[in-house]
Amino acid sequence: MTAYDLPAGVARGTCAFRLMPGDDLADAPSSVSVAATAADRAVVLSYTWEHPSDGAQSGTLLLGAPDEHGTVSAAWVDSWHQPTVVLVTGTGSEAGADVGYEYAPGWLWRVVVRREEDGASLVMRNVVPEGQGGPAGAYDVMQATWS
Repeated sequence: MTAYDLPAGVARGTCAFRLMPGDDLADAPSSVSVAATAADRAVVLSYTWEHPSDGAQSGTLLLGAPDEHGTVSAAWVDSWHQPTVVLVTGTGSEAGADVGYEYAPGWLWRVVVRREEDGASLVMRNVVPEGQGGPAGAYDVMQATWS
């Protein structure tokens, strides 16, 4: 086990993707490699997924363990969503972490990692601000589960 009690090793599963909140989620095969680092003070998740039009994609999340206040920092890169490494922050507990950043004024990107009964999950959410010509709020862009 690693930080967040994520099982170390390689797991397979599915990843569902959609671009816009009204789009259907498109399922495809996915995998993740989970490794502990720095005496379990961080965990590395390297994942693969399939974009419906652009094909094979991959990403890496170096996720720190929560500090005494539950604050988490991480570094994230994804071949389709985030091609340059960004530093993200958020909160964490034994159950998982929720990290993100503001990528444009009022627009947020969230990455949520959770320990599941038999593996792990990763959800990416886009948070749309008010006044953008559509519904404001968060919607899931990706939903990955591995066991």
